[in-house]
Amino acid sequence: MIKKYTCLDLYCPGGELFDYIISKDRLSEEEARIFFRQIVSAIAYVHSQGYAHRDLKPENLLIDTEHNLKLIDFGLCAKPKGGLDYQLNTCCGSPAYAAPELIQGKAYIGSEVFNAILVMLVFSFKHFLV
Repeated sequence: MIKKYTCLDLYCPGGELFDYIISKDRLSEEEARIFFRQIVSAIAYVHSQGYAHRDLKPENLLIDTEHNLKLIDFGLCAKPKGGLDYQLNTCCGSPAYAAPELIQGKAYIGSEVFNAILVMLVFSFKHFLV
């Protein structure tokens, strides 16, 4: 079996989305909408390749020179042998952004992006971070 690894060196002077949100206090509705569409598009692509990211959070979204988001940190990605509807049991990711199923130790569908809702909350409600 041959394994292929790809390493990308991205130039993202905007830094992490998390730090960007903190520096602005909160995003406008338009900017949040643009970012959210980019997040959904990135996750849809990852799913189309048969993977579940499993660590979606503002710290894993970088802002490039064109003010577009880049999804990073695929270290916890899973490619379920039974497909994306196959239940996973590994508890992984960041607890602050984890879906309830992970916290409860239940099996979960890796491609479900419940935590995208939490990312959206961070856009709108900075006081949730305190």
